[in-house]
Amino acid sequence: MSVSVAKGKCIGIIGVGNIGSSILWGLLAADSTSSAIFISDEQQEKLSVFESEPGIEICATNEAVAKKAGILILAVKPNDMQSVVEAIAPFMDEETLLISVAAGVPTSVIESYLGAERKVVRVMPNIGARVGESVTALCGGIYASDADERKVEAILSAIGAVHIVKERDLDAITGLSGSGIAFFAAVIDAMADGGVYAGLPRDLALAISARTALGAAKLILAGDKPSTVKQITASPGGTTIRGLYAMETHGVKAALMEAVIEATKRAGEISSTERRERSVGQR
Repeated sequence: MSVSVAKGKCIGIIGVGNIGSSILWGLLAADSTSSAIFISDEQQEKLSVFESEPGIEICATNEAVAKKAGILILAVKPNDMQSVVEAIAPFMDEETLLISVAAGVPTSVIESYLGAERKVVRVMPNIGARVGESVTALCGGIYASDADERKVEAILSAIGAVHIVKERDLDAITGLSGSGIAFFAAVIDAMADGGVYAGLPRDLALAISARTALGAAKLILAGDKPSTVKQITASPGGTTIRGLYAMETHGVKAALMEAVIEATKRAGEISSTERRERSVGQR
């Protein structure tokens, strides 16, 4: 999907680490904007990989990006959010739409850092953006309109599926999707290790494991329930039911549930810390 951005309302990305660069590569691959994307990062070495990329303008400072961008994607770590936002706020146009990728930092906290009634949309994508397969959840702050949310949805749909949600659900989505893509990678790697143990070459085992995961996902997205996939695969006394028994014996399901629960808890801790520190700073 191509998103037309008027002159002076270009997209800017501050922070091109793992998630920021994933979003950037996804937007470039989708050819999703009609104008240049302005980027910056305090670690200049991260910018060098984009020097020869058409459609990208590297800026020397975050403030320079804030001046040029009408849609500003802020992909910095939660701990850096306050210092970055307060530094760029004076350079932002009043109508600039700020999109925050920081896990656990509420829109209300970001709005307070801006110090004005500015439009903030908080998003939680994952690094699947790099290959156009991100799952992105988004919610707007109190000054962002439904039209602003739809604008962000249109931009980020270029890198995968987008869901507009309530902000209270973002911590759980962070645990399930933002962190969860790493959990699935660990499962794929473990299954590939099982294939290697059984005698397969590593590259072949990994390719088959990843494709098998993709097939299961597509079946479920097409409407099959996970229980149905298990039922039609596991014949009585067969290989699948023995493998499923081994998974239950070793608590694989419980471990994966716990991974999502703990990641969600951590997102909540970050959110609580941000609110608490902001409250202390206002006293």
